[in-house]
Amino acid sequence: MSQPRTFATLRKGNSGEIRIRLAEYQGTQMVDVRLFSPRARSCGEPLPTKQGVCIARHRLRELIAGLQAIERDGSGR
Repeated sequence: MSQPRTFATLRKGNSGEIRIRLAEYQGTQMVDVRLFSPRARSCGEPLPTKQGVCIARHRLRELIAGLQAIERDGSGR
């Protein structure tokens, strides 16, 4: 992957943060939504974990549509 560009960071309690990033992998732009965990016993940059999803940028509209459907649902489940 190329050097990712971060578009948003969401705090996730004391367990780290979720970063929404754009990167390129084998010539394809990818959207990466990943959990980052604080480094143990250090004040350095948080490390990416395996917990997350990476999808091709051209599928972003499908992801957004799914998230908007959840937002509209309002069932609270």
